[in-house]
Amino acid sequence: MINYFLSILFFTISFTEYIDLPENQNRIVNAKSLQQFFEELAQIKSQNKVVSIVHIGDSHIQANYLTGKVRTLLQNNFGNAGRGVVFPYKIAGSYGPNDVQFSYDGDWEYCSIKKGFESNKIGLVGYSVSPLPNAELSINVLEEGNSTFKKITIFDEFGTLLPVIDSNDITWNRNSNYTFIQSKKPLSQIKFRSTHSSNVQPDIQGIILKNDSSGVLYHSTGVNGATASQYLRSSDFQTQITDLNAKLTIISFGTNDSYTYPSRFCSVCVKEDFKKMIQRIKNQDSSISILITTPSDHFFKRRYSNKNIEKLCKILYEIADEENVALWDLYKVMGGKNSILEWQKKSLARKDLIHFTKEGYEMQGKLLYEALMYHYESDFKL
Repeated sequence: MINYFLSILFFTISFTEYIDLPENQNRIVNAKSLQQFFEELAQIKSQNKVVSIVHIGDSHIQANYLTGKVRTLLQNNFGNAGRGVVFPYKIAGSYGPNDVQFSYDGDWEYCSIKKGFESNKIGLVGYSVSPLPNAELSINVLEEGNSTFKKITIFDEFGTLLPVIDSNDITWNRNSNYTFIQSKKPLSQIKFRSTHSSNVQPDIQGIILKNDSSGVLYHSTGVNGATASQYLRSSDFQTQITDLNAKLTIISFGTNDSYTYPSRFCSVCVKEDFKKMIQRIKNQDSSISILITTPSDHFFKRRYSNKNIEKLCKILYEIADEENVALWDLYKVMGGKNSILEWQKKSLARKDLIHFTKEGYEMQGKLLYEALMYHYESDFKL
């Protein structure tokens, strides 16, 4: 039985008075499995390389507050290779990160791992949008984020989106199911127009923004309300993770998998889903390091402490051992059972006792970064 840290921690919004964790509390289980990833990080500056990380999950990841903090801290340390994957969630009726704005015209259709997945291709983002002829899409990366890019990769089947710009500075070409666009000058915004005929049904599964610099490229994408089982409906996620040349994949599901009555929680089912996801990544590329994170503490229907969380955490510990992957126990780090109440009192968690405020997610992101850097600095730095 896992001995979870149950004592109350004291929190503050200010990062200058950071969480006072007990010694050895914010650590990664089986961190030795991340050695290859840490070696890649150590070689960035000497070999002028780009190291890609892919972080997938549910609503906690989709908003980009947690992952945005990890991205910023890693890029401040190792170099900024670009914003990474972005997606026009608004077209799909959902919300997205606030550092990248999308606008669109014309008619579009969409599907996701939760809607219309039976007859459509879906990739690592978990959504797919389809422009009708002459539809337009604009991207604007705000100054507060990674504000410029020179390279754009579009995950699309027919190469339907092409830049609306009259300039020799922009070139593009096709390769398999991707469109590659190159700009001689740094851009913070770009506009596309769909060029396909009415008898073609294209799909856009994601857009990657990069620059010419070495460093970390941190791709993060989540699907609101998604379970691990639902994410397995994505037919192309493992292929696209490999195409992104990911050196580390972080898997952050579990909240929705455990959000049910205790009598309905199927430990065997959840374990099978997580193992399937890991195996699909390993079968595609066995060299990719994998880190799974436990769900945070939360309440069921705002009234009951979710009794399934500790069961799910136990499952994830077993998977880390059986599949030789790493694990970061957010549930334990944030304080264990009922700790969401303390986070909420300090304005770090929302009143639904499931989600967090921007400051709460950023605190989690800083904790994850510090856990990674602890093992990088103490165990694996070359």
